[in-house]
Amino acid sequence: MSSIEFHAHKFIIFDLIPCSEMQTGRNIEENLNDFINEDHSDLLCERYECKSEQDFFSVIERIKEDLIKNGNIPYIHIEGHGSKKSVYLPNGSPILWSSIFESFREINILSKNNLFFSSGACESAYAYKAASITKACPVFGFLAPEKEISAGSVIDGFIAFYKSLINNGSLNDAFIEFADATHGKDYAFIFSPHIFEKAAYNYLTQNCRGKGRKKRLEDVVTQAVSETSLSVNEARKLLKTELSKPQAQALKKFHHKFMMCDLYPENAARFKFDAVKFEKDVKSGKLKIA
Repeated sequence: MSSIEFHAHKFIIFDLIPCSEMQTGRNIEENLNDFINEDHSDLLCERYECKSEQDFFSVIERIKEDLIKNGNIPYIHIEGHGSKKSVYLPNGSPILWSSIFESFREINILSKNNLFFSSGACESAYAYKAASITKACPVFGFLAPEKEISAGSVIDGFIAFYKSLINNGSLNDAFIEFADATHGKDYAFIFSPHIFEKAAYNYLTQNCRGKGRKKRLEDVVTQAVSETSLSVNEARKLLKTELSKPQAQALKKFHHKFMMCDLYPENAARFKFDAVKFEKDVKSGKLKIA
């Protein structure tokens, strides 16, 4: 299936729901497999009950091995309780989104930026904050709630989403079905270009102005002195000059890395970015990103 040059071969459900609660992960798996069988699709759906952090990351390793050996790109869904910083195992122990997204980044690199992630865990949309402008993007895109949601709406929404995705391969059409079946306004539906723009906006507004610029300067000076023969004063003078220049060239380099164009040159055609216009619009106040 494909949409916006997105490709996946199987659905992987990480089930972190306590056994005493409504089994949303199992319900989604059963409905999805029934639909796949009726449609005679060559897709696969696998659900893994994760009782411990070791269980969770062993599934991650299995996904990576399958990608390397067989080229099977996964669509990952997580069912469980969540917060802005963590998702919780059935016993209540947290796994930080930052740790999960580091693992996702490895999968996404192997997937050539095709990993789509969805979640029914409350507030899991904030997981995208684990994305760094200086590293490869951890996911191609995601669909996840920005607030607390009910288990029933999770089932209805994601079943509608998956069925539409299997039928016509369009993530956009699938989200329309999702929004019709549940409270779509409570969810974030974001792709890697927008994730990058959020990170680039923060870079320009927080790291290239005022106190943020000064702190960044001192951090880079410290690094430069440790890695070169420059004195502190020489490094500071040189870097002040660089930071006073337009940042479009730096943004281009960040974007090249973020979208994995350094690893997969064909991604340059998939993910285009006008760094000069972006910087101009941010600095003029024309563009504001929350």
